[in-house]
Order: sequence, then C-alpha cells, then structure tokens
Amino acid sequence: MSAADPAAAFRARYGPVALVAGASDGIGEWFARAIAEAGIDVILLARREAVLARLCGEIGREYGVAARPLVADLTAPDLEARVESAVEGLEVGLVVYNAGAVHGVAPFHEKSLEHALGLVDLNCRGPILLAHRLGGRMRARGRGGIVLLSSMVAFSGSAYVATYAATKAFDRVLAEGLWRELAPHGVDVLGVVAGATRTPSMLASNPGFASAPDLMEPEAVARGALAALGRGPLWIAGARNRELAKGMEPVSRVALINAMSGASAALYGLSDAPVAGADFGEIGDPPQRRR
Repeated sequence: MSAADPAAAFRARYGPVALVAGASDGIGEWFARAIAEAGIDVILLARREAVLARLCGEIGREYGVAARPLVADLTAPDLEARVESAVEGLEVGLVVYNAGAVHGVAPFHEKSLEHALGLVDLNCRGPILLAHRLGGRMRARGRGGIVLLSSMVAFSGSAYVATYAATKAFDRVLAEGLWRELAPHGVDVLGVVAGATRTPSMLASNPGFASAPDLMEPEAVARGALAALGRGPLWIAGARNRELAKGMEPVSRVALINAMSGASAALYGLSDAPVAGADFGEIGDPPQRRR
C-alpha cells in the first residue's frame, strides 16, 4: 500500500463495508458518496425507500461499489434487528451516524413529550446501539472507524431547542469518550460538529436559510469529516465555527479528556495511559475540490 494512494489506505483501515445512517440526502448522502468513491461498499440507512433505492443505484453506477439500502426508522424498537439482518455476513469497518436535524423550534413545553423522547431515541439511543454493536466488532478486529454527527448548539443549552441541544451534546461527549477508549484498539472515533449547512432538512425548517451567508455545503462537511477521522476526537466544520468554539471552550479537549479518563481510572484502580490527538482548532477544512 503506497502513501501516494490515500484511497487504498482509507479502504484498508475502514473497509470493506460502511454503514451510513441518515443517508438519503444532504450530509449523509455526501458521506455515502465520498466513502464509495474510496472503493468501500456502502449500506445506506434511512426511512424513505424510494429515495434510498435511487441513491443506491446512482452510487453503484458512479463508483462501482455495492450499495445496499436499509429502510429503517432510527427511533423504532426494531432498529437493532434490522441492522443485524442487514450486516449479517458482512465486515462493517466504518459507521457514520448522521441524523437528527432540527425540524422547527418551539419552547420545551409547547412541543409534545413524544417529540422530546423521539429526539432522545434518535440522537442518543441510535448512536449507542450502532456504536456498541458494530464498534465492538471493530474493537475485536483491531481497526475501524465511528463518526457521530453533533451540532454547534451542543456547546450550550439553548431555549427553543432544549432537547435537541442536550441530545447533540450527548453525541459529542460520547464520541470523545469512545475516541479515548477505542484508540488503543485501532478504532478511530470522531465527533463532527456541523454548523448551519445547506441541507434539505435545514432549508425545510426555514426557507429563509437559502439566502443566509456562510452556510456550509454538505459535501464540504462530509469530506472534511472523513479527512479528520483518525486525527483527534472532535472536528468542527468551518473556520468561523472553529473560532466560535475556541472562544466558548479555550481549554484543550484532548488534555481534558485524558485528564478526566485518568481520574476515572484512578478511582476504580484501572490501568490507564493518555492518548495523543489533535484538538479541533488544529484540524482545518480540506482544500475545496475543483469541479
């Protein structure tokens, strides 16, 4: 394997199959396309069967890989059974959990309890399930990757999206903890913080976003995340977003994660060693691709 062939290196570490949850459009679609472009077969998980079938057909034709649809609701009780059935006999070396966009805002008590619990299922239960089931197999093999999508709102509680902000903070902290645990076993974990991005879900929540300045493009977010995978626990899309985040959290996340992990280990008499990695302020956006 030559260092001059990054696609081959990517396949060797994260192939031969990737599962992308929330893959029907936007950032998830571009994750699927970028992974397939590297020569890795993909399983695309989402609810809309017709959209998934179309996208799988396009990816198979354009990139010459196997693209399988997995029609499932990430909040449904049968999610685990559907995933297990879809991956039976396959070696999944990469999981991307891209789901949970904001669909309208309102005060906490003006949304139903079912809505709030649905966000907990979508942004907490779903990532835990896939990271535990498929990440455990990566740990046993000694290689693989897990990408969990978070949001800029995860840096603080926020009125009008209180549950969403809390669940996205869960994703971010989960990614940081798993990064620290799984790095010694050859498994890369990355929390991806996406700010305002030009996705169908975001535009549907407020058509005015279409003309908003500084919107990220979904392709740039997906490709930037994959380029950052393996470099540190957290990547924030967009230079402006990174500057905002550094203002809110100037302390090194890598140092903090290592310190908290060491303290937890010491409390229970566990052996522990720090893990090296780059902080989010040190991992920029990759160069824009020419069209």
